[in-house]
Amino acid sequence: MTERWNARAIALLMLVGLALWPAMAAAQNWPDRPVKMLVPAAAGGTADILTRLVSSKLSEALGQQLVIENRPGAGGHIAGAAAAHADADGYTLFSSGFLTHSIGRLLFKNLTYDPMKDLPPFAMMAISPNMLVVRASLPAKTLQEFIALAKSKPGGLTYSSSGIGTSGHLAGELLKKMAGIEVVHVPFKSGPDSVTAVLAGDIDFTFFTLPALLPQVEDGKLRALAITSKERSALVPQVPTVAELGFPDFEVIAWYGLSAPLNTPPAITARLTAETKRIVESEEMKAKFATLGSEPRFLDAQGTAAFVAKDTQRWAAILGAGNL
Repeated sequence: MTERWNARAIALLMLVGLALWPAMAAAQNWPDRPVKMLVPAAAGGTADILTRLVSSKLSEALGQQLVIENRPGAGGHIAGAAAAHADADGYTLFSSGFLTHSIGRLLFKNLTYDPMKDLPPFAMMAISPNMLVVRASLPAKTLQEFIALAKSKPGGLTYSSSGIGTSGHLAGELLKKMAGIEVVHVPFKSGPDSVTAVLAGDIDFTFFTLPALLPQVEDGKLRALAITSKERSALVPQVPTVAELGFPDFEVIAWYGLSAPLNTPPAITARLTAETKRIVESEEMKAKFATLGSEPRFLDAQGTAAFVAKDTQRWAAILGAGNL
C-alpha cells in the first residue's frame, strides 16, 4: 500500500512538473522580446522621467528594450487597469506610486482591480516632495501672506493638480484643512498642463514636483513659497518647508516604484528587483535623481508593501477627518 501511494505521489509530482514546465522555461528565457512599461502619467512629469531613467538601465541589463507607454487619466487607473489585466508573463510592467497604490483604493470605489493585490510592486525607486508655487502676479511673497490672502477672499483662489488623488491635489487639501482656508481645486489631465495654467495666470497656485517648476521659479515666472517635505530640499535650500512655517504635521511625499501583474513568475520579478536595486543605488543614478529633487529609496516587494500599508493608513485618517 505504501509503495502504491509513493508511486502515485511521484506520478502526481511529475504531472505538476510537466504542467509548470512551459512557464518555467518561458521565465528562464525571459526576456526574448521588448518589454512594455506602462506609465500612468503624461510625459515630462517626475514619474515619467524617473521611470525612463531606470528603464534605460534595465534595458541594458536585460538586453531588451523597455518601451515606455504613457497613459495618463482617471487618477492613474487607466494605465493601472491595463497593466493589472495584462498577461502575467513579464512583458508588461507598471510604474506604480503614491497615486495608484497609496491613495487609489481610498478615493476610487469602482476600480476594476486591487492595486496592491493585482499589481504588486516589486521595488520602490525614489521619493520626492512637492513645491508650492504661485503665479508671479499674485500679491503674496510668503506662505503666511498667501494664507492671509486666501482667508480674505474665501473660495476666491484656485489651485491646479495633475488629477484627483495626486500628491499635488492632496497637498492642497491638507493645507486647506490645516490653515483653515477655502480654495478651489481645478484638476488637469497632466502635471505639465497644471503648471502651464499657473504660468498663464489662469490658476493662482499649484503643488508639483521640482523638475517642472525650478526653471520657471529661477526665471521669475513662478514664486516658490514652501516645500512639502519635513526637511528642506538641497535643490532649493532657501525655500522653507510648510512644516517649519507653523504646520509641524504637514508632510506630503510622492513615491515611485515598479510593479508587475499578479502571478508574474517569481524568477522574473526577483531578477527585476535585483537589477532595480543595483541601478537605484548606483552613484550615477543618485546624482541624476538629485537633479530632479528626488531621493533614491530602494525597497523590495516586502519593504514596499509595508511602506504602502503605513502610507495608506495615514492618508485614510487624514481623508476621513477632512471628509475628503
